[in-house]
Amino acid sequence: MAITISGFHHPGFLVTDIERAAKFYEEVLGLVGIPRPDFGFAGRWYDLGNSQQLHLMSVEAMPGSADPPRHDRHIALNVPDVSESERLLHELGIAISYGSGRSGNPQLFIRDPDGNTIELR
Repeated sequence: MAITISGFHHPGFLVTDIERAAKFYEEVLGLVGIPRPDFGFAGRWYDLGNSQQLHLMSVEAMPGSADPPRHDRHIALNVPDVSESERLLHELGIAISYGSGRSGNPQLFIRDPDGNTIELR
């Protein structure tokens, strides 16, 4: 018998500058911070609604890879209007990559200051 998954709770992203990352997630994506226990290292938690969260965890340096893959780990966030999100990202000077659309949904891909990929759909 397999474990029953009842829902998704959170992804965790590594960041090298927690204040710079917080500015991006709060000012670009409009996320609101929630209380976080003291784990002995810097971090931030954000409420994504529907009992879902995003956790940022501070590290001194990002783990490296001599041969990074063509695809990337990422978090996908639903937005009410992809076109409006694209317009706002352009206003903010955020670089955007576009998905193939093979999923049947328009997709925008952006990166936070540490290179973590965020899909907006």
